[in-house]
Amino acid sequence: MQVATSIHSETGNLKIDIGDTVQVNTTTTEQNDIQSASSTHATTTEENEADSSIEIVPPPAILNLDVPFTSQAPESNWDQPWQDACEEATILMLDAYYKGYNLSPLFAKDELLKMVDWETERNWGNSISLEYVQEVAEWYMGDSFSFHIQKEPSIEGIKQTLATGNPVLVVAYGKSLDNPNFREGGPEYHALIIRGYNDDGFITNDPGTRNGKEFFYTYDNLMSSIHDWNGGDVENGKAVVLVAERLDL
Repeated sequence: MQVATSIHSETGNLKIDIGDTVQVNTTTTEQNDIQSASSTHATTTEENEADSSIEIVPPPAILNLDVPFTSQAPESNWDQPWQDACEEATILMLDAYYKGYNLSPLFAKDELLKMVDWETERNWGNSISLEYVQEVAEWYMGDSFSFHIQKEPSIEGIKQTLATGNPVLVVAYGKSLDNPNFREGGPEYHALIIRGYNDDGFITNDPGTRNGKEFFYTYDNLMSSIHDWNGGDVENGKAVVLVAERLDL
């Protein structure tokens, strides 16, 4: 998703060794070679000067995207499949954000079941890796979007992504998340949406609780909790996030 932008200009040093003695009978070919090299050097210098003038605009100090919220248990029934429907809930929130609609409990319930049924047909199980989350999102949201899994995300990189208007889907080791609304210390595996940030941390839509709209996590707590499913060994899973971008069709 392109999360942080950096520009590097790398050019070699062009050296032209003519020698101590000026040769009057320099051939036309040698003259052309020298002129061509000088021209190339001048052009490269001009390009470098132009590149150095490009300024990267920093993200705003505070940001909070208007991402619609749903709990993963829209009707407060936490039996299966709702107990493990956080991945589907994050996809639904992204879809509602980009397509501009609200999420009622009845609508959210029906849409989450559609995704769960699609996964069940593929025998994926109740918890899925971020690669599978991407597959579900691609199927559900359609071909108007491009999805990117970003490895080893950084705070600044996530801020840059949010500043472009794109929320960030996070998978995490739920038991390390500081959320007093979780039961039994939180889920082993959890998914949520980062929708913004302030001076102290990230603003999220956390579907693991009915109080999850604009739920706040400190930077250190959320970043250290980001881990993929990893076959159930979530605490040692890779740090990855998923970003969707609308395509200009």
